[in-house]
Amino acid sequence: MISEIEHPQLASHDSEFETATLPLMNYLFSKAMKLTRNQNDAEDLVQDTYTLGLRKWHMYQPGTNLKAWLSRLQFNLYISQYRRRVKRPDGTSISGMEETVRDRAHYEVRPNLMEQSPETMLADSAFLDSLPRELRQGLHELDERYRDVLLMNVVGEKSYKDIAGTLHVPVGTVMSRLSRAKSFLRDYFSSLETVPSQS
Repeated sequence: MISEIEHPQLASHDSEFETATLPLMNYLFSKAMKLTRNQNDAEDLVQDTYTLGLRKWHMYQPGTNLKAWLSRLQFNLYISQYRRRVKRPDGTSISGMEETVRDRAHYEVRPNLMEQSPETMLADSAFLDSLPRELRQGLHELDERYRDVLLMNVVGEKSYKDIAGTLHVPVGTVMSRLSRAKSFLRDYFSSLETVPSQS
């Protein structure tokens, strides 16, 4: 299931959404790559599109063009996220962790980092110290289920399928948790930016 909802009446709603939309994932990823020109950003955009699509699924009219409906959601999300990125100071974003990890310096010093469990990563003071302070704080506040998926994907560079196998959950649940993790951190960073400065 895409969303971790325990209510039995909503489970079929989620299953219907997943059955209808998951076959369009490659198409949406291709569109996201054209918009973002970056694989990680494209993956994030696709995850966010599915999360928003599930939330708005009750608004979709069966029989209409589902591909166009999802594409419109995706494009609107891209515009909104672009505006947020322009306003956010450098370093205070999820990309701070992704960029830190992508430079490969961690793997030269600690080649086993990619194979470590999320718990071990969080105990690695050298790794944590390399992250922006706001990101460290955000990871500390993040629900463990979402944080683990985020670390396995971004730091461990594991695919959705590999994470699903490790955690024994459906791929859709992995996507949902990853999207929720990134959404939580975006909101967390936004709240830091809106805190009035004390004079």
